[in-house]
Amino acid sequence: MLLALYSNNLYSHDGEKHIIKGHSKADKLEQCVEPTEDMQKNHFGYLYHQRDETVKHGIRTKQHSLANCIDCHVSYDDKGDAISINSEGQFCQTCHVQTAVNIDCFTCHATVPREKQVRLDLKHNQDSATTIEEHTSSLAKYFNETNDDRY
Repeated sequence: MLLALYSNNLYSHDGEKHIIKGHSKADKLEQCVEPTEDMQKNHFGYLYHQRDETVKHGIRTKQHSLANCIDCHVSYDDKGDAISINSEGQFCQTCHVQTAVNIDCFTCHATVPREKQVRLDLKHNQDSATTIEEHTSSLAKYFNETNDDRY
């Protein structure tokens, strides 16, 4: 009975190429960190194994890390901004929808590359630091002016 329900077409690719809006680093490569067909069928196993190695044993490697996958497979729009990998029409979301598999990695993990996020955070922090510095200078000036009048 189970064999009758089993389909060889469990994978979203089966020879089909991705048609994704935007451009990623992976678009320029011949294969992923493992042969393409293997990654298409077993990427979740690699991710689970990597998760266990990292969380349980503290072993971090790039080869099968989710962050490394995002760095390579995320697409960029014409302005150079990263498009969330799980957005409609993007790398992870496209296949997961086609195979009706829930993609819950991104409830915790970032959907854009780490260096892009770091640059955004740094810009935000620099903007915040400038704003804080301006406010501090303005408060100090106000304090000095009001205190000079009292003495």
